[in-house]
Amino acid sequence: MREIRTRSLPVLRDRRTVIASADRVFITALTHLFEGIGPLVGAATSEQDALNCLTANDVQLLVCTDLLESGSGPALVAAAKAQHPKLRCLMLIQRPLLSTIDAAIASGCEGLCSRERLGDGGVLSVLQAMDSDGIHMDPTITGVCQQSRRRPILDGPPLLSDVLSLREEDVLRGLCRGLSNQEIADQLHLAIDTIKHAVTSLLRKLEARDRTQAVLIAFQHNLVDPPAPIPRWHHKTHR
Repeated sequence: MREIRTRSLPVLRDRRTVIASADRVFITALTHLFEGIGPLVGAATSEQDALNCLTANDVQLLVCTDLLESGSGPALVAAAKAQHPKLRCLMLIQRPLLSTIDAAIASGCEGLCSRERLGDGGVLSVLQAMDSDGIHMDPTITGVCQQSRRRPILDGPPLLSDVLSLREEDVLRGLCRGLSNQEIADQLHLAIDTIKHAVTSLLRKLEARDRTQAVLIAFQHNLVDPPAPIPRWHHKTHR
């Protein structure tokens, strides 16, 4: 890790950087990662706040996640590139779905990295590679692309996992765990109104009449892992 940080110093030393993510804890982790490497001029949790920060500062590097409190990572990158054509962008993918990766590539990102690789040098490795031409992806993202491209194309409706947004998937997982809207909001560090909107949206997309039916659909279509079965010994009466 120390060697990667040393190699990355020339890449980041003179690049003013803005960070954008819905996860404030994640922003803190990124801040510590970049500490002592390059100048951080701002952090934001929404698309509009990030764009305002980019406009107010002479920024050369944008590091964002695909999920924001409002807006999205791909939309942010596309808008930022339109305003600042020379801006370099790295997106950290929180859950590497092909639809998210395709959107990130289409937005103009020079680098894609799985969020899981934040602590093992993956982010800094991709940042170092971004100094050359082309799009650079870490092995996790590359593997998702390769596996997805190999799947046969079948006629029929799109997979439900492709219909739901990443935020809606997060909220759906909370519903499957029996959490209230407030509990989901607390865990995702989002406003309660954002969660309510996501619940309404995912119910419509799943064609579910209520939260209970949405949970059943989620398990039926493998959108979430089913709960573990109760061990057999729990069913026995101790004598």
